[in-house]
Amino acid sequence: MASICKKTRARSLNLDHHDLLLLALLQRDTTVTARGPGLEIGLSASSVQRRIKRLRQIGAIAREVAIVNADAVGKRMTFIVGVKVNFAQKAEVAALLRRLMADRRTQQAYYVTGEVDYILTVVVHDMQDYDEYSKTLLLSSPALARFQSNVVIEGLRVGLEYR
Repeated sequence: MASICKKTRARSLNLDHHDLLLLALLQRDTTVTARGPGLEIGLSASSVQRRIKRLRQIGAIAREVAIVNADAVGKRMTFIVGVKVNFAQKAEVAALLRRLMADRRTQQAYYVTGEVDYILTVVVHDMQDYDEYSKTLLLSSPALARFQSNVVIEGLRVGLEYR
């Protein structure tokens, strides 16, 4: 089923086999020259450059970013936070989400099914920084029903690749 959905999405953007291979390579490293991926997937460097330009134009490449080592910038702790809200308070839920999305410590946020409504990945300097985050962003919101924080001991698999 997942394979069928993947093929359907790729067709909706008119992505062929070479496009998908190129995207997989670029997800690992966008600094490679066009020659490297070209050799790996059987295309010329100029063909790779044209494809990359097209992939950017059609939105298959949403953006290109640097993945910064958290230790290098003093972010030493990562939390996975489950948040349950009171959806009856629509305006307050919207305000909470705006504040969470605007805060740089919120690295990822997902609307999910299950015991909580949202899962957040929060990266902070230390426990005091997280305490301030939870008090000013979560506990101060009337929309909050409850939240649960989990400290990440070790990131076993951290990636951004879609295959």
